[in-house]
Amino acid sequence: MEVLFWIEQVTGLPYQSDPSQCRTSGDFCELLKSGVHLCKYESCSRKPRIFKFRLITVLNPTYRMHYTTNPRMPFHKMENISNFLEACKAYGVPEISCFQTVDLYEDKQTYKVIECLRGVASLAQSRRPDLEFPAWVVRMAKSHPRQFPESVMRRGEMVIPLQYGTNKCASQKGMTPYGLARQIKPDPFG
Repeated sequence: MEVLFWIEQVTGLPYQSDPSQCRTSGDFCELLKSGVHLCKYESCSRKPRIFKFRLITVLNPTYRMHYTTNPRMPFHKMENISNFLEACKAYGVPEISCFQTVDLYEDKQTYKVIECLRGVASLAQSRRPDLEFPAWVVRMAKSHPRQFPESVMRRGEMVIPLQYGTNKCASQKGMTPYGLARQIKPDPFG
């Protein structure tokens, strides 16, 4: 539900019904089904625009997303969702984090839709860490390669092999494969 409020705040577009009344994943999908809020959300995350408390910079000014602002036919709604997904990929959201159009339109995997929306917010935050984002936005890790001096690298090669363990005295004598029945034999001496 926080994601819905976030999208409404960023885009400035009110939903057809109150997002706080969402009780099921079907309600969630119904609010985003037209794709207009998604496309507007993606557009807002690209343009330098002042919101009530945040500024999101231009990330890819050459990419222009076209969408139907008042879709009535299912095809137009699904096209809006597809355009949003293409924009997400161009924006830098990993494809593994994106959902399929039917996941939202037919309420198949709502958690993938939320994961994608969180991915867009995380990417926007990583590009502008000086701005404040909601607590549900996951902060992305940054690469920090380390360079070790040659002397440290050589010390790592001086490890005694027996510290890893030994295989002397190890054998499989008397072991039977898994699933084989126990063979109980009478004691010949008893």
